[in-house]
Amino acid sequence: MLFSQESVADFINVNFEPVWQTVRPVPIVRIDFGNGTVLTRTLQGNILTSVCNSDGMVLDALPGIYLEKTYLDRLNQLRLLAAYVKAKPAEQRGDTLAAYHKTQAEALAKKDTTERFVLKQRIAPIGKMSIERRIEIVLEKPDPTTLVQEDATKPTVSSPEGLKDWDLLAQDTTLNETTRRRQIHELLCDTGLVRPDKITKPIYKDVLHADLDDPYLGLGKVLFANYPFAQEDKGK
Repeated sequence: MLFSQESVADFINVNFEPVWQTVRPVPIVRIDFGNGTVLTRTLQGNILTSVCNSDGMVLDALPGIYLEKTYLDRLNQLRLLAAYVKAKPAEQRGDTLAAYHKTQAEALAKKDTTERFVLKQRIAPIGKMSIERRIEIVLEKPDPTTLVQEDATKPTVSSPEGLKDWDLLAQDTTLNETTRRRQIHELLCDTGLVRPDKITKPIYKDVLHADLDDPYLGLGKVLFANYPFAQEDKGK
């Protein structure tokens, strides 16, 4: 579990005020084999990491689960985003955030490198005998050689299942950082500063493909495909 990793938990606790919210009850599947044997298990869900400002308004969000190094890097980018927006006059913050999301969405749509936040020292003269070095957060196109990359070497695992899980996580990370992130940027560009409850359901439905209002979480067609009494049950 990503959040149980010490490096991730420590970074979140130091840089954010973490809040966990359950968006719907955990689905439980029970199969009665008729011979006294019953299989019970939970269905694997999905997660969304939303980063908000001090007023509780969403700044950006990370969909699904990530490889550790990429997740920490993206969290750090969202930490800098929060400071970048906060430094703007209050009346400009909404437009600043919308411009950020628009630029990022357009870059991802073109499969281009997205802009990143970096810390830079700026020297500003104060007087004849002294100068001030100010740290500023700047959004700019990065040098590709400086980008944080996941270690391409697969980890040493004790089972084929462990290696398969790593492969699936790596694939999910790539999907998160391309298609899903672009969709989130496009959504937030249009919504402006909103509270999490205004975007959580749209993101789960349209980005993560897990409609929180669907009682079967998208599995209805599979569950009832060969069930002869589906129509009768719906009429009850």
